[in-house]
Amino acid sequence: MAERRGKVFLSKNDVLLLLIVLVVTSTLYIWSVWVKNANISYSKGIVVRVEGEEIFKIEEAGEWQIKNSDGKYLTTLHFDGEKVWVTESDCPDKICEKTGRVGPGGSIICVPNRMIIEFKKITDSDQGVDIETW
Repeated sequence: MAERRGKVFLSKNDVLLLLIVLVVTSTLYIWSVWVKNANISYSKGIVVRVEGEEIFKIEEAGEWQIKNSDGKYLTTLHFDGEKVWVTESDCPDKICEKTGRVGPGGSIICVPNRMIIEFKKITDSDQGVDIETW
C-alpha cells in the first residue's frame, strides 16, 4: 500500500465550507461598512478644532490663518469650496502640509498643534454632533 506524505488534499466538502465562510465574512464586512456610512453626509463647510474645541468654521472659499485661543499662529489653510489643504504651519514635522488636498470624508490632523481640520458632518440621527477625544 502506498502512502502520500507531505501533501495536503482538500476534499470537496472542505473547499465548499471555505467558500461559504469567505462569502459570509465578506458580506458581513461590506454590510457593516455600508451601514456605518449610510447616515453620514458632509456639508460644504470646514470645521477647525484645537484641543477638541471648535474654534473656526469656514463656509466660503479663501485663504485662512488659524490661531489658537491665545492668539498664537498655528497654520494657514486654503479652501476652494470642494477641498481643503494646509500651505504653512508652525509645527516642526509639517505632516499637515504634506497631507495635500482633502475632500469630504477626509481630515487634516496636526498633532503638535492638537488641531483637526475636517468637513462638517451631518448625520440623520444626531444632526451633526461629533465627539472627539484627545
